[in-house]
Amino acid sequence: MARGKVVDVDYYQFLRVLQRAADAGARVDRGDGRWAAYVKEHAINEVAATAIARQKFETVIPVIIAEGLETDGLYFFSKSDEACLRLVPLE
Repeated sequence: MARGKVVDVDYYQFLRVLQRAADAGARVDRGDGRWAAYVKEHAINEVAATAIARQKFETVIPVIIAEGLETDGLYFFSKSDEACLRLVPLE
């Protein structure tokens, strides 16, 4: 993912995907050892994506979903704002 953009995602659909990933062991939180490997493998500019997310929400929670599905990727969500953003590659 050489270049990407941050897009809005439906919060409630995201919660379903997040729960499915958590149940399957495919939810990767920042403290998880798999985090750095995923970011490196997908060439994610985590700093830039986090900065964009923090411009939209006061408190964001980053999470990676790595199920091997089209919903995989880096997400930022805010429980208080009931909102979610996702980093997607530019084509």
